[in-house]
Amino acid sequence: MTDERWLDLVARFEGGPVTPGSMFGSRCLRTGRKVFAIWWHGEHLVAKLPPDRSRELLEGGDAEPFEPMPGRRMGGWVLLSPTLDWPDLVGQAQAHVEALEAGRAGRDVRAGGWSPPSG
Repeated sequence: MTDERWLDLVARFEGGPVTPGSMFGSRCLRTGRKVFAIWWHGEHLVAKLPPDRSRELLEGGDAEPFEPMPGRRMGGWVLLSPTLDWPDLVGQAQAHVEALEAGRAGRDVRAGGWSPPSG
């Protein structure tokens, strides 16, 4: 598989909070400082998707659990089949990671800004 599909994804998503970067020596896309898609070793797309979506793809045989090292599965990350609609899935991954980060806003224990949810 060539880099053309990855470069197309970068062109579609780069801008605003989305920037290219690297993770584990592979190219990636991140929103802010959080990675949501990885071009693994220049041939596989890996994405951080919501649990239900990941489970659906895994059960359907359209994804595999992502292991950056044998036996070291990264929770929430899946290696996607090249037959899938990558732009749609990368968009889902971006939205998922942004939602996770929004949920953490105001609760940063390291910054001393955590407060219990009101309600």
